[in-house]
Amino acid sequence: MLARSGALPTGDYAYELKWDGFRCLVSTVGRLRVLSRQWWEMTPHLPELARLPRGLALDGELIAFGDDGKPSFPRLCERMLHGHEQIPVMFMAFDVLEANGQSTLRLPYRRRRKILEALELHGDYWSTASSDDDGEALWHAVCQLGLEGIVAKKRGGHYRPGRREWVKVKNREYWRYPLEREAALQRSGG
Repeated sequence: MLARSGALPTGDYAYELKWDGFRCLVSTVGRLRVLSRQWWEMTPHLPELARLPRGLALDGELIAFGDDGKPSFPRLCERMLHGHEQIPVMFMAFDVLEANGQSTLRLPYRRRRKILEALELHGDYWSTASSDDDGEALWHAVCQLGLEGIVAKKRGGHYRPGRREWVKVKNREYWRYPLEREAALQRSGG
């Protein structure tokens, strides 16, 4: 599923952080396979994901953290595009598409979310992205912490590949000076 930009929706929605990384699909059905949204075969670059539980297809974001503890897209690029394997990455799973041989695509998001949480995907290189009921509070926290934004998902929505049904709300301050922010962090050593 894709997201369209928009204002923060209200109603029967769940809200998640919008991570600044590479969106990818991870499958452990058979062998490990990691594909970007544009079908780039990422598997050879991510041997640490080989220990994920078998029989899953997950949608999520691959991220690297900066020294400040926030997602750092430049660091992720150093790892994935320039081969700096010493830079650790984290796969943040935010949806489950298959579990134990069963497709979950036709289930509403609220059910898929329960299945995802029951998987207890918490490891050194992967985790389940948190979900919140209070979009307004999450939005204020995102702005205060200087994070990228949030994604809103209809609780009753089905997973429809290629459709733009999720809503992404971008923190404009985050996008205003991203290169200057990274340069300042590097200059300050943090």
